[in-house]
Amino acid sequence: MEDRDAMSDGMLESLLAALRMSPENLVLRGMVVKALAEAGRWDEVTLHAPPLLSTPQRAEALFALARAAAASGKTDEALQLYEEAVTLNGALEDEDFEAELHPEPPLALPVMDFPDDDESGVRPFTGARVSFADVGGMDALKEQIRLNIIYPFQHPDVYAAYGKKIGGGILLFGPPGCGKTHLARATAGEIGASFYVMELDDILSKWMGETEQRLSAIFETARSNAPAVIFIDEADAFGAKRSEIGAPWMRAYVTQLLSEMDGIASRNQDLLVLAATNAPWDVDGAFRRPGRFDRVLFVPPPDAAARAEILKLHARGRKMDPGVSWRQLADKTEHFSGADLAALVDRACEAALAEALRTGNLRDVTQADFLRALKEMRPSTMDWLRRAKNYVTYANQDGLYDDLARYLDAAKIR
Repeated sequence: MEDRDAMSDGMLESLLAALRMSPENLVLRGMVVKALAEAGRWDEVTLHAPPLLSTPQRAEALFALARAAAASGKTDEALQLYEEAVTLNGALEDEDFEAELHPEPPLALPVMDFPDDDESGVRPFTGARVSFADVGGMDALKEQIRLNIIYPFQHPDVYAAYGKKIGGGILLFGPPGCGKTHLARATAGEIGASFYVMELDDILSKWMGETEQRLSAIFETARSNAPAVIFIDEADAFGAKRSEIGAPWMRAYVTQLLSEMDGIASRNQDLLVLAATNAPWDVDGAFRRPGRFDRVLFVPPPDAAARAEILKLHARGRKMDPGVSWRQLADKTEHFSGADLAALVDRACEAALAEALRTGNLRDVTQADFLRALKEMRPSTMDWLRRAKNYVTYANQDGLYDDLARYLDAAKIR
């Protein structure tokens, strides 16, 4: 470990030396700022990042300066810099950094006696607002969400004429890394709603009945700030099948969550619940009752057009050969998730970076670099898709996974 750290320090010092010789080389400056940030050398970040603010690397420079400001205790300044950075480049979103900038929820919750003074679990998201324009592909899925969520908000009179209420929930499922959370945020952005993230670790308590209290507090807070979207990540953990849960207290919080879902339909039509899971077959069937999760929608790996856009997004601000064919790379990355595509861009850049450190020649990242990197990668979604094939084959009597079945057939997953 010490040898590796020494090697990293040596590479950084080499970059700094090269920058002193070529201070106008903006690509090199961007590499230096990124390396300094990774090393936590924040004073030097604030020295070297500002010249990048008037270049295509503005977003990356803002993000580095935001982290430097946060390390100095300047939280307000850090938040302002971070929000501008992710507005310019959504790929820079960092949930851990956001949590650091928002240690306390800004909205007051109902007063309750929590023995450990733990947080209630509701975390209003205050980062840059996104919309469907920021989500590549998924056109059919977007239209289903428009029909069930967005249009009712935009045309309430029309829906009322046909007895359709605003509310309910949608369960998104699919392989990891395919944009379920991003799609949920974009849905909230489309209707101008507050967006709340709820995770199991935030609400679980060792005290009897406290977990259920926290769940209730989360929903009441969201209702009082409607229109609002509550996003439940890892819904299979929240809504596990009660028949398979051994601990009575765990069955109690699942029952409480079902009760709160019913409350949405009866008490507040302007509150929506979106949930995401990689394992919909592990979610209690009671959640799919009308008024709870009315729709269960499959979020597939991005299609070819979306893959090309994702690759271009992650390549932005890097020293790229203009001749790189994103369409050709998209055709060669079938079943790749968004996370896989981000990793491909990083790997393609590594060869050029290593050569730059070795020779001082800052060459462009080429199509050949991408093709070499691609030979070392496989789509991370395949294990999930093959397991999903078993559920479609043996547990789809009610047609719940018809969308998934059509995708698997078209993709020839065996």
